[in-house]
Amino acid sequence: MNALEIGRTVVVGVTSDEFARSFGKAHPIEPYEVRALRVLRYCLRKAKDGQRIVIVPLDDVGGPASSDPSIEAIIATEETAARAIEVSLNRVKRGLKPAIVIAVEPVLGADGQPISSTRLWLAYASAHQNASARCSPDESTSQSAF
Repeated sequence: MNALEIGRTVVVGVTSDEFARSFGKAHPIEPYEVRALRVLRYCLRKAKDGQRIVIVPLDDVGGPASSDPSIEAIIATEETAARAIEVSLNRVKRGLKPAIVIAVEPVLGADGQPISSTRLWLAYASAHQNASARCSPDESTSQSAF
């Protein structure tokens, strides 16, 4: 199950550049606009007729779910469900209705492990490095080829 299967309006949070940098990732992070556009294009391909997709920047863990009374549910992976529950409980402390937390399984790669930005960058770097190695002549080839 995912948010696009159940919501009339789906609010999708994409980490802001500043918030993304705070995670201390060792790999490059694409600008918010690039990441948000990719998420929007994906969602529009999967959306049902009449469904509204709203992309918002996340500057903190809760994003708009922390304070927007119109948000009814939070879709989270099993890994992030505990944080989503905290956000829902904090809504109650602020006088809002709790958001229903729906935990979904992460999207898995061919190896059965969850896909993440770190894994994607490592795969990209590895493939790029292997391609560069195939294109660069090594010493033995360059000396004996001609």
